[in-house]
Amino acid sequence: RTYGGFIMRSLYKTLLDPNSVLHKCMSYGLTFLLLLGVIFLTPGKDHLPEGIGTLLIVYILYYTLLTKRILETLIFATMLGIALNTGVGVVDGFKEQLYTTMSNQDFLWIVLMCCFLNVFTKLLGKTGALHAFARLVKRKVKSARQLNMATWLMQFPLFFDDYMTVTIGGSIMAPMYDELDAPREDGAYLIHTLAEPLRVLFPITSWAAFLGGAFASAGLAENGNGMMAFFRSIPFSFYAIVSLIGTFLFAAGYLPRLGGLKTQQKEYYVPIENMEEQVPGKKDGGLLDFFLPIVFLMGVVCYFEFDTVPAMLVVLPVTVGYYLLRNIIQSEDIEECLIAGFADFMSLIILFCVSYMLNDVLVNLGYIDYLANVVQTFVNPNLLPFLVFVVFCISECIMSLNWGLILITFPILIPVSLTVGANPYLVGAAIISAGAFGCNMCYICDYTMLTSSVFGLKPGYHASTCVAYSIIFAAISAVMYLIAGFVF
Repeated sequence: RTYGGFIMRSLYKTLLDPNSVLHKCMSYGLTFLLLLGVIFLTPGKDHLPEGIGTLLIVYILYYTLLTKRILETLIFATMLGIALNTGVGVVDGFKEQLYTTMSNQDFLWIVLMCCFLNVFTKLLGKTGALHAFARLVKRKVKSARQLNMATWLMQFPLFFDDYMTVTIGGSIMAPMYDELDAPREDGAYLIHTLAEPLRVLFPITSWAAFLGGAFASAGLAENGNGMMAFFRSIPFSFYAIVSLIGTFLFAAGYLPRLGGLKTQQKEYYVPIENMEEQVPGKKDGGLLDFFLPIVFLMGVVCYFEFDTVPAMLVVLPVTVGYYLLRNIIQSEDIEECLIAGFADFMSLIILFCVSYMLNDVLVNLGYIDYLANVVQTFVNPNLLPFLVFVVFCISECIMSLNWGLILITFPILIPVSLTVGANPYLVGAAIISAGAFGCNMCYICDYTMLTSSVFGLKPGYHASTCVAYSIIFAAISAVMYLIAGFVF
């Protein structure tokens, strides 16, 4: 028995070794055979079974757990999905899907927003304004626990944009974890976990406007009154509420360390770009130079109805002009910040692109409609919120569709909830909560990529550190939805 266990452990270790022949056969070799089989044996899109997307989900789960190579997982899964639709025309199909994704306004919006925010962050760093704020935090923070609490609190001034909480908040806090020899994993977990729940719970964000429109389009509110429907769903966003409380307890040290957060594993760290070093004799910005642009940004974002991209088109030149007048930035620094701000995100942009392609493939296969119809068959009004949350948590943790999930499921499940007598606000909140869970749990979610990039962690490793608490928070939320289904 001992010898057999040794053999199994050795085999498992070899399987996970990316340089071993076994690993390459079970990753690249199996993928190649599966792709060939799909290309030459697919009956075509019109003849595929409704649940064929499950094949991609199983493959994504298998390849991600085996290799931890996120980009490969996305590319191969996308090619498999396109091959299911097109057969031998997979190359042209991949090209057309790539063109479609690259011209997708939502994809371009995310790319521009992330890059603009990164440029904005670099300007704050170049002027020394981030140093001023960091010095303020450092005067108050003397331990790893205090740093975690500061990271938790830092998210609230930036709540109106989830990507901003990650890029700006992360850029400020990440270097401090190294300076205090605290685990980067803690800060990455806190920022990643809070980003989505905060925008779900606060009704003055672009996400709130989107959800208001989604409720209205589902027939629950007349156009213009959708925000009120969203307000009524907020108390039922249990996963967001549990995550907010849970991350506070973790930051305060009241929750035990679980899963990947038990130990600090520096072998999974990659270099992070620290804030600009202070140059002797150079005039540095102060706290006003940090807070004034951020307050201005918040105001402009509100003016543009929480659309960050046009807001940044105003904020960036005004901020640059202000810093030039203050003589805390040089003309050559502006171009450097602009180029570096976009260059830093090139790898992330590629990941975003392939992720969007895979989302489109799953939708084209009708898999999301299939999942929605599966849920729709459970018409018990008391169990519907619980079942909706559980089923879409499962799908979202494998492939996070986030807003796509809401666009597709709201028009189906909100009317269903009204028909069977379930609370539509509770059902809508269950879908929203499942999406928030997916943002925290999914290995190939954009939040995972962005947070790991900011904190200098390998994406697969960072994702694994979030699993334990995400599952616990989801389990608590599921019980709450089960109870609420019978109470409300």
